[in-house]
Amino acid sequence: MNKLKTICIIPARGGSKGIKLKNLQKLDNKPLIYYPINAAIKSGVCDVVLVSTDNLKIQEVARSYGAEVPFLRKNFFSGDLVTTEATLKNALLEAEKYYKTKFDICVFLTCTNPFRKISWIQYAVNFLKKIKVMTVF
Repeated sequence: MNKLKTICIIPARGGSKGIKLKNLQKLDNKPLIYYPINAAIKSGVCDVVLVSTDNLKIQEVARSYGAEVPFLRKNFFSGDLVTTEATLKNALLEAEKYYKTKFDICVFLTCTNPFRKISWIQYAVNFLKKIKVMTVF
């Protein structure tokens, strides 16, 4: 059986109603975007750690911490009224086109939860792999 492929998608748009470039704001001298990238990479269970952004500065910072940002999010998926689900679905479909592969598991991490445990990511992905559940939109 083929290995199940896992992608982690971290949405980080540049616009924000409250705080400009919120995802680049510092917590303990690191931008918020650092925390989900670091957790996903250190978990060791994600084949691709992808940041979905519409902003060149966020793209640059995300790449500096080891995330892949091969494309910028289209404006249509960056507005205040766009749902998280629509943003994730678009990012997943674009990633599958870019990487020319289908991902079986999609991990969704936000920048605004810097206190997640790496073991939570590992447990969730390993559980899904164990029961061979595939994420389908």
